[in-house]
Amino acid sequence: MAEIWQSEPMRDFAEQVRQSAGMSSADEASRVARATLTTLAEAVSAGQVDELAEGLPEELRNELSQRSGQARSLNKLEFLDRVSGEIATTDLETTEDQVRAVLSTLRQWAPAGETSDTVEQLPGSIAGLFQ
Repeated sequence: MAEIWQSEPMRDFAEQVRQSAGMSSADEASRVARATLTTLAEAVSAGQVDELAEGLPEELRNELSQRSGQARSLNKLEFLDRVSGEIATTDLETTEDQVRAVLSTLRQWAPAGETSDTVEQLPGSIAGLFQ
């Protein structure tokens, strides 16, 4: 496991994603979490990224702080494409299932109300991934 993913909160986050998505390893879940959240950070405002990240493990907060900037307009296919490119898979159905697991875990970890604020900034097709 890469050193960046060594904290106990990050292991807990990755384990929740792994269980939710039925993945075989926490390492794989960590990669999917990082790819999903950095792609999400591109799709919402920098201020919203900062607020959303407050409840996350430090490793993810640090990763997201590097990505904050102007929100980019993405549709669901572009979003999933970006994530799949980061995790080196071409199966968008699997990617979508894994993204949903990450976003479900995010909802549990983020400060109260912040996922709702995030969803409001997203196109409906991406917002639907939070369900």
